[in-house]
Amino acid sequence: MTIAFFSDGVENPANLARIHDVARLLGASCTTSMGGRLIAVENTDNAGAIYGRKPLHGDATIAVGNERRGLSQKTLAAADETVTIPVQSRTVTTLNVAAAAAVAGWYLVRGSGGQASATRPENRRPALLLVGDDHVEVGSSLRSAAAFGFREVLLEDRRAGWFAGPSAVRREARAAARRYKNPLLVRPAMLSWAARYDEVVVVTPSGTETPLQRAHLAHGRRQLIIIGAQPDEVVAKATGRVKIASLALERMESPPLRLVASIALAEIARQVGRRRPFPGPWRGARYEKALELSDAGEALLVDPSDLMDF
Repeated sequence: MTIAFFSDGVENPANLARIHDVARLLGASCTTSMGGRLIAVENTDNAGAIYGRKPLHGDATIAVGNERRGLSQKTLAAADETVTIPVQSRTVTTLNVAAAAAVAGWYLVRGSGGQASATRPENRRPALLLVGDDHVEVGSSLRSAAAFGFREVLLEDRRAGWFAGPSAVRREARAAARRYKNPLLVRPAMLSWAARYDEVVVVTPSGTETPLQRAHLAHGRRQLIIIGAQPDEVVAKATGRVKIASLALERMESPPLRLVASIALAEIARQVGRRRPFPGPWRGARYEKALELSDAGEALLVDPSDLMDF
């Protein structure tokens, strides 16, 4: 099986470089032409979710599109299949294009179970701690966290400048996070906070540890997922409570945080699930009693200054 990534109109050189990183991490390549089965990654009405599908077989090209316009109509028309990455935010509805390539490629190559459903998925969502030293990678990772339904993220900022960097660095980081429409609460944190949790899962890009999809990532707020740190750093802070989960990517020195984090966040979202649909048609609220207006003579008028006597 040969997998290739096709960048359809991607303009930002940094995004193109990160898409090449995606290809390296997945043992794939980048191409300027479309060969084999063409799979478009785009939010369209006929797109199927990346969750709940079997692994790809045979040669395939995965197409991702322009940062603003998405895929061209020519590519969409030529696609054998269109897939979408389900998000849960009402305001941050897309990922960075390289992050989207990583998430789509990882699930297409490996396959997965379907997305869970739950009465209260917010109670199943774990706490999240990101560790980063590059402002754009941190920003893009925070964008993904918001898109996948997180409302709060802990961040150990290792000179990435998110909290106290130069103004130009902070502006670029916040632009990458889509901060103007991203309601995510970002709190400064340290790895030592891991000791506060009942269970800690460290996500690693590669290795032979438990595959991420077999790790349990929906144990609620007493579980902490850490992305961007080395396992031995965490073990030293929370001995006995640390589990390691691997994305099983190809080995690469310092893989970009946004790629690793976005895949892990997508898998957390799959396991946490969406709110279970309300059974049956909505019939509106019904009440056993209704308010009735009293006669004017039965009303008690109270001056606001007299309210303290009640």
